[in-house]
Amino acid sequence: MPPTHTIPNPPPAATFDVLHTLRTTLPPPAAGTEGSLEARIETAMGAVIAYRPADIPEALLAAQIVAADAQAMDCLRSAVAPDADAETTRRCRGQAAAMMRLMQSGLRALQRTQAAREKAEAEMHPAAMERAGYWFHEVSLPAQAAPLVSTKDTAEPVLDPVAEAEHYALIYPDRAALIRAHGGLPPRLTFGPPEPAIIAALVNGASPALRAIAAHPVGSA
Repeated sequence: MPPTHTIPNPPPAATFDVLHTLRTTLPPPAAGTEGSLEARIETAMGAVIAYRPADIPEALLAAQIVAADAQAMDCLRSAVAPDADAETTRRCRGQAAAMMRLMQSGLRALQRTQAAREKAEAEMHPAAMERAGYWFHEVSLPAQAAPLVSTKDTAEPVLDPVAEAEHYALIYPDRAALIRAHGGLPPRLTFGPPEPAIIAALVNGASPALRAIAAHPVGSA
């Protein structure tokens, strides 16, 4: 039974990498019945998706978390096997505890990464907060992280488009790479476009961070 789950956010190729990670790191099922391994991988893929990975590194980290949890459960199963002696039980319980610590450490790292990304996205897109009804709860917008520069044409400071573009590329590296590669918005747009000034900076910006966009693999954003 081939796995039917597909990780929604990263590119489709990430699904195959995660499947390979799971196939090579999941312990074999206790019941060696036909299809039991595929059923275990299907369940594991569902767990990976439940962690809501947004890109390939998050998807691979989620796969490691799921695999470590499965290894911990396998060690506990071995610890209570009918033929396990006292030494085997002690050793398997110690291995289970180590794998659980590894799983929990990976989970905390994933949660920190996701929290930082979601905070940055919220600050980058205040319109999304308006659609969610935050204005009615008297919640103020997060302060813009981009530096301000003054111009001679106006007394009001304006946002630096280069800094805004660097911020955008940090949050959406795939989208930024597409825009840079196409010299503007791609013909078949699958995401909301940034401001024109940000697009121009992504295409023409010469800062180290913006030049590095050219080295990012270009795929579907």
